[in-house]
Amino acid sequence: MELKRSKPHFIWGSTIMLLGIVLFTVAGLKFIGAGITFSGLMLIFIGSYWATKRKTEIPADEMHLRINEKAGFNAFWDVIGLVGILMYVTHYFPDLLEIRDVIELVIIVGMFTFGASRLYYIRRGLS
Repeated sequence: MELKRSKPHFIWGSTIMLLGIVLFTVAGLKFIGAGITFSGLMLIFIGSYWATKRKTEIPADEMHLRINEKAGFNAFWDVIGLVGILMYVTHYFPDLLEIRDVIELVIIVGMFTFGASRLYYIRRGLS
């Protein structure tokens, strides 16, 4: 098992888990804290899974890297647009949304947009 290859996954996974636990307990953001803690735990599991694989088995395909870049680009601009719309909504209707609702909505939209864009570009193929 090569820990050199998965060391960043363990470090970042542990950091993300600690951030999630802090959000869960101290800030009172139960949904986001649990989600971030779970994502940090998944990152640690991914690192341990990659550490057990040989170096020749890990795919570094350029097509998948480009698909992830384009999907991330789309998700980023969708989230920026949503934040802009929510800023106007909270400006004109200040009692309509709480910050907890806005943060959860932005994170969920970002995750689903990234997943949908990634599936779209995988099925469409990349030129």
